[in-house]
Amino acid sequence: MSTIASTSSTTGSSNSVLSTNSAQFNQNIFLQLLTTELKNQTPLEPVDNAAFMNQMASYSSVTQQQDLNTNLLKLLDYQGALARVQGLSQGSALLNKTVSYADDSGNTQSGKVASVFVSDSGDVKLRLEDDQEIDLRAVLGISEPAA
Repeated sequence: MSTIASTSSTTGSSNSVLSTNSAQFNQNIFLQLLTTELKNQTPLEPVDNAAFMNQMASYSSVTQQQDLNTNLLKLLDYQGALARVQGLSQGSALLNKTVSYADDSGNTQSGKVASVFVSDSGDVKLRLEDDQEIDLRAVLGISEPAA
């Protein structure tokens, strides 16, 4: 029975090809595994060409999937930024207007909008003149302030 030896340098680290120290996939791991397999093959049973080609195709597929994931993450980030800008744009139309809103207990309250901002959670919030912060989604009605 053959085993796969560590392909890391002898710097005292315990990283091996099959180590799960990092949850992130590294493209070099696949190549290290393939190289180790080729080094440790027996002369009487060399690696089958079809199996080798399947492994290379798998490597190519994994690389393409990583690129796709990276691009999808960039797209999601961009969409999130666009949603925040759109929310700020909608909220800016409420500046210096009186809004009625549902508070946490479901009662209808009102207040004049002093500013609009994006919270740490990414939600668009309105800050009223009395320093109360409400979610843009809680707004029930809009009116001009009394002169």
